[in-house]
Amino acid sequence: TMAPRSSQSRGSQNGLSPVHLLELRAIWKEDQRVPSVASRRAWAISRNANPTLVNSWFHRRRAAAKRAGEPITLESYELSLES
Repeated sequence: TMAPRSSQSRGSQNGLSPVHLLELRAIWKEDQRVPSVASRRAWAISRNANPTLVNSWFHRRRAAAKRAGEPITLESYELSLES
């Protein structure tokens, strides 16, 4: 039988590395707005990550927060390229 997948293997399964996922979680914890499309793309490219997967990650976070009843704004911001 196959061993259960760890959270790390789940990270690589969706195409974002565990390091990228940790950084994205830290970014979301600091600011629960969705960054602009251009800045999400630049952030992804600067980290050699797939921009589509980064976009999807932010949209899933926003949807989860909305379902949880957390206050969500449509305002966006420019995501820093600094790590």
